[in-house]
This record gives sequence, structure tokens and C-alpha cells, in this order.
Amino acid sequence: MEKILFYCQSSLGIGHTIRSLRIAAGLSRRFEVHFLHGGELIPDLPVPAAIDMIHLPAISSDAEFTTLTPSDPELGLDEAFEQRRDIMLEALERTAPAIVLVELYPFGRRQFGPELEPLLERAKQRGARIVCSLRDILVGRSDQAAYERKVLKLMNRYFDLLLVHSDPGFQALHDSFATLDQLRAQVVYTGYVVPPLERASEEKTDTIIASIGGGRFGHELAEAVVRAAPLLAGHIPHRIELYTGPFCPEDVAAHLQDLAAGVENLTVARFTPDLHQRLTGAALSISMGGYNTTMNVLATGVRALMLGCSNNGGMDQVERVEKLGRLGVVDALHPDDLEPRVFADRVVACLGREPVPAVIDIDGVATSTRVLDGFITSPGSDNLSRMGNHG
Repeated sequence: MEKILFYCQSSLGIGHTIRSLRIAAGLSRRFEVHFLHGGELIPDLPVPAAIDMIHLPAISSDAEFTTLTPSDPELGLDEAFEQRRDIMLEALERTAPAIVLVELYPFGRRQFGPELEPLLERAKQRGARIVCSLRDILVGRSDQAAYERKVLKLMNRYFDLLLVHSDPGFQALHDSFATLDQLRAQVVYTGYVVPPLERASEEKTDTIIASIGGGRFGHELAEAVVRAAPLLAGHIPHRIELYTGPFCPEDVAAHLQDLAAGVENLTVARFTPDLHQRLTGAALSISMGGYNTTMNVLATGVRALMLGCSNNGGMDQVERVEKLGRLGVVDALHPDDLEPRVFADRVVACLGREPVPAVIDIDGVATSTRVLDGFITSPGSDNLSRMGNHG
């Protein structure tokens, strides 16, 4: 069985880790997967037994992505990078992978270049194929042209293949990276990465599932849910479950719990590892527009109220939500909708309409596996174009 060494660094939330683990789980049916995880541990997150998890000393970022901090207060940043680099190079030598798969870098996470470039150099020396795994929309930069030049230099130096986890008919990478045609690596659109569903609910419950991803952002949406709940209690029979995220600051989580005290149609919890499964029987999803949450909605077909969050400086969520809103797949929320009475009215209106199915490719996990399998056996562009939506 061929081996893949898969690198993922979540610096602020949980989205990159969850999407990468979904891909890794699919790959593990065909490959031996060794997963280098560099972010903070996500409590209660299940990991398939087939995946060899290699935890690096965790490093996280501030909200502006300007300052990196090791989770271990005894470690300085340089020392953490040195330890991580040694672990990564040892894993490369021990596993001898056919493919080194790197999530996001160099389109993002370039602060992690000091540990990744030695890994990529050694991998190329060993003859491994180097692949980048990338989401649908990139965050715009203040000097976009300079950013793209730097990305192209690194991609053209190290990478053989770019997997774009998107449907180009809905969102093409060229829309947020204008110089894509200067890339020497082969580019394949895989379709979107959605969670596997163990079972489908045959009938909807009176449950509304509200969530704000990892919890470092979206607090205004969570508070709108809590404040609107009493207004909804006498008008709809539904119960609301609000998940504040494993990384929601303690003071924010405590404030939401205080607001929710005595509200009988509302429960507030930190995290559920099977959010996507709970949505299969839900009457409504209320969420932000992050990649994974959006894919949960598309995979389950649940009605959805969705707010594009731009707190981290990026507009990818806003763009994703607005596009889906124009298609009628979700009801797009805007900041003015978060006033409790307005928000309650939006909830009632959304419950009163039938969900619109999305005609978007969501076969990203299976396609990624087929493409990488073909890339090892016949790494020609003609072969890849047959296996994925070639960009």
C-alpha cells in the first residue's frame, strides 16, 4: 500500500483540520495515511483508526494572522519550529511516502515556511510527488500581485499537483488567484469536500441547529440566536441547539450561558463531533459561511440561514454565502438582520419555505482519492483530466 504524508496546520479555527481529516479518511481506504497535525487539539474530535496521527507541538495565531504562539508556554517560537521540523523530517524518513500532501501552503501559512521548505526539499530529493490541497476561495491581500508572485515561485519550485476542492462552475480558483495560468503544476478541481453521512433522516424534527464553527468568531450571531429564542418560543414549536465551538473564549461562552438561563426552548453547548449528522434531521441550520459548515448544509439539504463572517479580514465567507443566496440554496443573513426581532422573523420565514437543492459537485473526497491514485501510477495530465474537473 502506497503511503501519503499529509500536513495540516489550523492556526485559528477548526475548519482546515476537519476538511483535511475528511480527505484523509477517504484516502485511507486506498493509501496508508500519516497525518502531521500542527494546530491545537480539538476536544472530542473523532479520528479514523486507519490514520496515523502525528501531533506536532501546537502553534496558533492571533486573529490578524500576524503573531504565532506555541501552545506550550515553555517553548519559544524558534524552539517549537525546530522541534516540529525534526518530527516532520523523521516522519518523512520513516514512512517514505509516495506523496507529500500539504494543505493550503503556499497559498497561505507562509509563516510556516521555515519548517515546510526543509520537508519539501527532502521529499523532492527522495522522489516523492508533492501535492497542495486547497479550498475554493482565497483571502484577498493588500498587495495581491506581490502575493501571487511569491505563491507562484514556491508552487513552481516544489509542487507537482494542485487539488482545488471546489466546483469551477460555482467557484473557480482563478476568481481569487488571477495568475493561475502561470502555474506549472497540474491543476485538478475535485468538487467540494463534504462529510460522509451514516444515515439519512426520513423526517424532519422540530430542532434548529445553530453553530459558529470553532468559536473564535461569530459571537454576534450566537448572541442573536440566544436573544431571539424567547421571541420564537410562543410562535414555533422548535427547540434550538446552539454550539459555541471548542475555541470560544471562556468569557463569551459564559455570557451566552447566562443569557440562555431560563430560556426553555434553547440549549447551549460547546461542541458536537457529529454536527453534520445532526443536521440530517434538523428543520433549520443557522450558521456562518465557513467551508465545512456550508458543505454540511449542502450534503444534508437542510434549510439554512447563513451569515458570511469577515471578522478575520477575509471575504471568502461573504462571497460563498451571497452566491448560495442568489441560487436560493440558503437564506443569506446580513449584520442588520441580527437585531432580535428581525432575526426571529427571518427564522420563521426560512422555516416556511422548502429547501432548494444545490446543483454543485460535492464528490471531493472520492475524486481526490482517484486523482492521487492515478497520479502515482500515471502522472500525466491526460490521465488526471479524466479523473477530475481539470482547471
